[in-house]
Amino acid sequence: MGPAWVINQGMDEQTLTGTLERITYQNPENHFLIGRLLCEGQRQTVTIKGSLFNVFEGQALKLWGKWEEHHSYGKQFNVSGFAAVEPTSLAGIERYLASGVIKGVGKAWAQRIVKAFGAETLDIIDSEPEKLLEVPKMSRKILENIRESWEEQKAVREIMVFLHSLGISQAYADRIFRTYGFSGFAVLKENPYRLAMDVSGIGFRIADGIAAKLGIDRLSPQRAEAGVVYTLEETAGEGHTCYPKEKLVDRAAEILEIPRDNVLQAVASLQDDNLLKPYPPEQSPNPRLFRPRMDRAERNIAASLTRILQGPPFTAVKDIPARLAAMEHENAILLDPQQKKAVTAALDHKVLILTGGPGTGKTTIIRFILGLVADSIPSISLAAPTGKAAKRLTETTGRTALTLHRLLETSPKGFERNADNPLEAELLIVDECSMIDTLLMESLLDGLQDHARLVLVGDVDQLPSVGAGQVLGDMIASRRFEVVVLDKIHRQSAASRITSNAHLVRKGVVPDLSRPPGEALVDFYFMRESEPEKIVEKIILMATRRIPERFGLDPKLDVQIITPMHRGPTGVANLNRVLQDALNPSGAEVLFGENRYRVGDRVMQIKNNYEKKVFNGDVGEITQYKEDGGMLSIQFDEREISYERKELDTITLGYAITVHKSQGSEYPAVIIPFTTHHAIMLQRNLFYTALTRGKKLVVLIGTDKAVQMAVHNARREERFTALRDRLEEPPAESPQADGPRPEEPQA
Repeated sequence: MGPAWVINQGMDEQTLTGTLERITYQNPENHFLIGRLLCEGQRQTVTIKGSLFNVFEGQALKLWGKWEEHHSYGKQFNVSGFAAVEPTSLAGIERYLASGVIKGVGKAWAQRIVKAFGAETLDIIDSEPEKLLEVPKMSRKILENIRESWEEQKAVREIMVFLHSLGISQAYADRIFRTYGFSGFAVLKENPYRLAMDVSGIGFRIADGIAAKLGIDRLSPQRAEAGVVYTLEETAGEGHTCYPKEKLVDRAAEILEIPRDNVLQAVASLQDDNLLKPYPPEQSPNPRLFRPRMDRAERNIAASLTRILQGPPFTAVKDIPARLAAMEHENAILLDPQQKKAVTAALDHKVLILTGGPGTGKTTIIRFILGLVADSIPSISLAAPTGKAAKRLTETTGRTALTLHRLLETSPKGFERNADNPLEAELLIVDECSMIDTLLMESLLDGLQDHARLVLVGDVDQLPSVGAGQVLGDMIASRRFEVVVLDKIHRQSAASRITSNAHLVRKGVVPDLSRPPGEALVDFYFMRESEPEKIVEKIILMATRRIPERFGLDPKLDVQIITPMHRGPTGVANLNRVLQDALNPSGAEVLFGENRYRVGDRVMQIKNNYEKKVFNGDVGEITQYKEDGGMLSIQFDEREISYERKELDTITLGYAITVHKSQGSEYPAVIIPFTTHHAIMLQRNLFYTALTRGKKLVVLIGTDKAVQMAVHNARREERFTALRDRLEEPPAESPQADGPRPEEPQA
């Protein structure tokens, strides 16, 4: 059988040795197992649980781990590492062979084989399998099944041991094996940096550590090229679609700790292999460098917009002035000149951008546009980037609005709606467009027909998209499209302190932080506090008692904490922990990394999942946890979705979220911690975005100085893109950009 194999042996842990008598539950995807182990010298079995791959009932195991007391199931041994050892008794060998480890060998064949070879059985199978033909009724076909199964099991064990010898955790080792199978040895030895591109969760840093253990020189061209690609991918996470060559070289050299010349050689090699794309494509001393995927996306956006602008218009709307006046009378609303301009512009131009802050009438204009075109345009679609924004658009217009992913009919293979299967919509109105990143905008425009008309509605003063790019800003800056800016607050919104303060912030004026007179309830309050720990106490008090009691709101469903930071006492991580204990202190729970999830918790999806059709930013509530199966059920609006334990890295607690994650959503009540401890994040557009998330109430807890710093800091984080330049270029003869269409949806 060869040497025993040891996985994840830890320090300062207890050891159990025995036979796996029964497997109660086993997940074939992540190898999580719950079973009963009969320890040596004992008569009673004990419960074990943990990630154990390729183990079977009847197998002899040595386990490392710690005892835990479960509130429902009692004492359990939580396995952190294990080793498979040869069974020592004939009964153990017989049971092991009959367990299913070898295809085609059941109880009867196991008895015959052990009867023939006794204690030498496993060595015979491993080193002299031809001798098995001596067993009565043994055929060549059965022998080949035994040989094949045995070699496969041995190969799995060997590759797993190899991966663990490189310091790779069980979870990552399992992902690597699922990705490469038995070719994992060859892949890692040839180019371990492929892991960063092919295996979910493994980035350059982990791949670089593996490469070092495999003896790859830190100055090797292979490492330099992988490091340049990693650096450029890292900048995409910061919002850039590209990066200036000189800046990229300096940054990569610093990250890799190698000479700049090595990085320049790597950049040249990557460009020769078309793995980096320069813009402008002609010779330039310091071009912006793209990954091919992002370069193609920007080119396709520019080409699609040109195609739509040059395409035929749909049926003209007649008697616009008279019908507009009739609608004003019917709705008892008198549009101001800018609003009328916006309505008519939507009918006169193939592409319209409508931007403005809260209370300026964007929704009113959408309703008027819909009223004017409803009779003459049979196919109209409304959409928004997030579920909450789409739901709000549905409520305010009376027409069904979809998320962009649902509009484009996302599937695991990609968006079903594209140039080959375009949307029927002759008019598409998209709200919250500041949130749309480069890759999503490419897919959206790809699905529009030439004759379609596009109205993009958004607030350009908010934060740009979480994903790479600044599409709305670049489109406005290109001056190629009709843009209507709304800046007048209308009477029905003027009484709102949220709205008036948001507009003051947008203009660079410190908002009104005074206390309201008397006991009258208003929609904006400022509470002065500088100590982070006391701010946390006030947040808990506001969220659990004051707001629910005074405003009649549900603390778990209606109150959202929005914070600028991830770390620190008033950061997302800590606030989620303390709010979970305050709002949902008990219930069935599961530990996953540093997070503890309980039935009843509010959670947020943080990665797009096209199979489940849940997307980054979707908020739900945990409704059920099955410990024996390791499954969570989460209710998202009207859909309940199951999550396996391995999928829990795609959710996070949602009691507190960052300002970036709040984009596109409105909440009945918002609490915002805002102090100079957040100095790095104190920017005007971030503050403005946070304020405009509150629908009925905003409570700001912090200091005057922090507010002043944010208001006066109009500097926006620079994003490197080339979309504006591409839009300003003269249209090519063919409006369709070259390059294959993406097969996968990315947002």
